[in-house]
Amino acid sequence: MDSGDNTMQLARLKSTRYDLGPPDDRFGRNHLFVEEARKYANILECGCSTGFITRLIREGGSRIVGIEIDSEAAEQARRYCSEVLPVDLNDRDWIKNVGAQFDLVTFGDVLEHLLDPEDALRQARHVLEPEGRILISLPNIAHWTMRVKLLLGRFQYQPTGLLDYTHLRFFTVITARRMIEAAGYRIVRFHPVFAGKLTGSFRPMWQQLTNLVPNLFAFQMLFLIEPAEVSASPAP
Repeated sequence: MDSGDNTMQLARLKSTRYDLGPPDDRFGRNHLFVEEARKYANILECGCSTGFITRLIREGGSRIVGIEIDSEAAEQARRYCSEVLPVDLNDRDWIKNVGAQFDLVTFGDVLEHLLDPEDALRQARHVLEPEGRILISLPNIAHWTMRVKLLLGRFQYQPTGLLDYTHLRFFTVITARRMIEAAGYRIVRFHPVFAGKLTGSFRPMWQQLTNLVPNLFAFQMLFLIEPAEVSASPAP
């Protein structure tokens, strides 16, 4: 695909493409993400898209303020958010447009789309309550399927997935941890998420293998983090 075709493809992409319907099973990213988020009463969801995750979190009783720059998706998200802010997370002063503090800030597959994800994380601490936390989901570019594709000389962008057209940053388990720590946080909990066709009745076995070798088998990575000064305990 040449640069002209790529520009046209990017222009047609909408945030609504991430709304893929009902949540996945108990091992899946959406289920785990929602389960953790429901533990918090007051949430800022960065990149809420159409509110398809917001709706599930809100069913647990949480109040959610969304951030979404895609106006079409933001209009749909207003059905589930207390408020949707048209804030550009690439703006270094984006927190000035929030004007509140939260128990939890979420970046669900959002940081990889930003010019400077480390700075966005660093800024997010200013909208956290004193004991607030951040929930992050990131795709793992070192997943075994990507390794096979690279061996075959393939690196083709797609509308969604590990090679989403709008991904500006790529992370492995190691580099994701480094970014989080460099932004001034400690990791409270890490969960590697297995995904793909090799699921079914063997899903628990595959998840155990993913826990053992996350950099190879995790399709997505979930991190629950908090400002480093909150606790001196070492990251797991």
